[in-house]
Amino acid sequence: MSVLETRDLRTYYSLVNSVVYAVDGVSFDIEAGETFGLAGESGCGKTTVAKSIMKILSDNGYIAGGKILIDGEDIVPLSEEDIKKVRWRKVSMIFQYAMNAFNPVLKVGDQIAEILFEKEGYSKDEAYDRVRELFSMVELEPSRIYDYPHEFSRGMRQRAIIAQALALNPRLLIADEPVTALDVVTQGKIIKLLKKLQRELNLAILFITHDLSVIAEVSDRVGIMYAGNLVEVGDVVRVFKEPLHPYTAKLIGAFPSIIGEKKRLEFIPGAPPDLSSPPPGCKFHPRCPYAKDICRKEKPVLREVKKDHLSACHFSGELDL
Repeated sequence: MSVLETRDLRTYYSLVNSVVYAVDGVSFDIEAGETFGLAGESGCGKTTVAKSIMKILSDNGYIAGGKILIDGEDIVPLSEEDIKKVRWRKVSMIFQYAMNAFNPVLKVGDQIAEILFEKEGYSKDEAYDRVRELFSMVELEPSRIYDYPHEFSRGMRQRAIIAQALALNPRLLIADEPVTALDVVTQGKIIKLLKKLQRELNLAILFITHDLSVIAEVSDRVGIMYAGNLVEVGDVVRVFKEPLHPYTAKLIGAFPSIIGEKKRLEFIPGAPPDLSSPPPGCKFHPRCPYAKDICRKEKPVLREVKKDHLSACHFSGELDL
């Protein structure tokens, strides 16, 4: 059984005069010990997927339909009281900006220990022993639990956020742009740490980023999102080497290769659609060089084109990408 399964997940935001269809029918699963990368342009719905799984949407956001199964249990209908029993214990999240995730006037160790007090009823000594253990796991000096967030470097704060996320041994870890604000050397160290922890704890990881080079480094499988939909899903090597969707091919072509042949970089004309009034048919058709009449009228379904390689394009497998 998969640790996480989303089935036709639809999450919308209510505005004064409209509805934003931020996530509009997304389905994927993640096994224990697997990293599933979720990639796409800013505003495509990646973070909304993560917040839906955690059920921490803003006041105007709501899950309009679909299922989110964690260890086989659908958490969508759960009350706030019941979902609190799932957060941290079964699923936890590493946020993008670690400085914003910690209270600046409280010591880092105190903030992590608070989770252990509230959720598991640890004594003070037990909680701080666990925090020291967590700091050792993420390769931070245990004595630093008494420091404030501003006394940590960016990389150290990100390690502390990872420690906090692992406090109650969750089965699923959501990493939302965890290395975006870090320099390249520190990025590499954080990625190496996450891989090590995954091996040791058999974690399922949902890794969200717009950086395809990071996706290629960390993921086993990848899902490419566009305008609230998954347009391609498959093994990360196969997707990068043999993309089936024009959007995926254009995204990959926009990244320079340091080992491949030199070639002109691709670009995608135009801008992503307004998700409060998306275009009919395939949402990518206004920007797609291969669009035909059917693309403007009928929305393509995500289907298996090759073994375990899915694409949502009417002409997947027929185009020379």
